[in-house]
Amino acid sequence: MDPAEYATLDAAQLAALVRAGEVTTEQLRSAATERHAAIDSEINAVVEWYDDPTPCATWAGPLAGVPFLRKDYGSAEAGRLVEMGSRLAAGNRAAGTGVFIERLQHAGVQILGRSAVPELIAAGSTESTANGITRNPLNPEYSPGGSSGGAAAAVAAGIVPIAHASDCAGSIRIPSAACGLVGLKPSRRRVPWETGGWGGIAEEFVITRTVGDARLCLSVLGDGPYTVRPDRPLSIAVNTEHWAGEPVDDDVVGAVDGLASSLLDRGHRVTLVAVPVDIEQLMSTWYTTFWRWVAADVDALCEATGRPADETTLEPMTLHALEEVRRLDVVAITASQVTMGEVTHRLATDMAPYDVLLTPTLGRATIPLHTIAGPVDDLDTYTAVDGATFPYNYLFNVAGWPSLSVPAGVGPTGLPIGAQLSAPWGSEHMLLDLAQSLGH
Repeated sequence: MDPAEYATLDAAQLAALVRAGEVTTEQLRSAATERHAAIDSEINAVVEWYDDPTPCATWAGPLAGVPFLRKDYGSAEAGRLVEMGSRLAAGNRAAGTGVFIERLQHAGVQILGRSAVPELIAAGSTESTANGITRNPLNPEYSPGGSSGGAAAAVAAGIVPIAHASDCAGSIRIPSAACGLVGLKPSRRRVPWETGGWGGIAEEFVITRTVGDARLCLSVLGDGPYTVRPDRPLSIAVNTEHWAGEPVDDDVVGAVDGLASSLLDRGHRVTLVAVPVDIEQLMSTWYTTFWRWVAADVDALCEATGRPADETTLEPMTLHALEEVRRLDVVAITASQVTMGEVTHRLATDMAPYDVLLTPTLGRATIPLHTIAGPVDDLDTYTAVDGATFPYNYLFNVAGWPSLSVPAGVGPTGLPIGAQLSAPWGSEHMLLDLAQSLGH
């Protein structure tokens, strides 16, 4: 298959060609390999391209022969490297194969390598001392986001049509918005992640170019009941205020307003609403729910490798955060759990009259390099820039709601702008229906 043609087709289309006998899995792997060889030196999305790819397990599955990249963190393949974007994890290999990976293999994917992540997936831009800078293929002067930045960059560049991703505080939605892709964070525990979860805030899924591929992958990976998809116009709440009180880029507001108008034109009810969260209350849980699990990874890696957690193995930001985590006690952790319940209750109460909440995905039109990842050593500056760029994502990790980023427009740099659709637990298909109605 011609690599240029390959890059225009989504996973469902490629699998259909394999099942029909029109292309072979080897031809798809060859096309993906050619795309990788031609492009990745410019964007650094892939940390390992396998010499011995994990082969397609079936020619009859819904993802038969589809080239796929595994995120270098989370569910893994037994015996393969999982180095987490960190010098501390260099040479670390997975003891077993995750259920997530097994389900994809049974559906027919062929795994061709590992995608880049920031150190211990702890940043919204994929830059690390261990692996360098991953660049946005749509404009290499900017970041593709993170932490699933390598996955998004590879999908946007046409190296693979879908790629493994995970989301602890926006890490599927952020890079999907930055790269003009479809990024679904599923409901809490919708998709199995037996070794992860970060205490309930983290979910694994994939990044795709189309809503159809997201729906297909949800059928392969998802468990449990779904809410009924209403056979009526939806009631959609819209908020474009910056939840941390910063100004929002005009281009971002304009893109979301345009999408809201499109939904109104399709017969849905659209209502402007107030910010549904006290951001200071929400962010008071940050060290206990987010950085505490990064610290747990550090402790496990130190024990497994015998390496120290210091400047020889970890980046300055990680070390600063570890200092804060080490000060936590059981009182602080318990208080944080109570706060998470209060935040979730307020969201559910405020959104009770509505089916869906529409917001921007990002607070800024672009993610500049060298600002929110890599060797940034000023904790206060880092926190301020991070909060200004990503105010809309973490709430839905805490609440466990599904949240979907879809393309909504293009900013002045030519990079895409994402809009975020979120709804109560089990509403994945309703969100996907809504996105599909918009042409995604």
